[in-house]
Amino acid sequence: MLRPTPLDKQWDELMLLCRKEAEFQRAKSHPKLTQFVAVQIDRLARDMGFDERQIVERQFRAERDAGHIVRLLT
Repeated sequence: MLRPTPLDKQWDELMLLCRKEAEFQRAKSHPKLTQFVAVQIDRLARDMGFDERQIVERQFRAERDAGHIVRLLT
């Protein structure tokens, strides 16, 4: 079993937050929670090195090798 790297963990968290944000937006529910999740996405994506355009458009890409994130496409 592969042990997740810190980058794997960050990526998984970012993807989870993006899924939750989309879910809340589709349901038009929980506006405060949606805003909180958006702020968390922005913070984490900046920490990971994504540029402003990618963050605003929620266009996050990564390259995997052997089950691990090896490079973010920024």
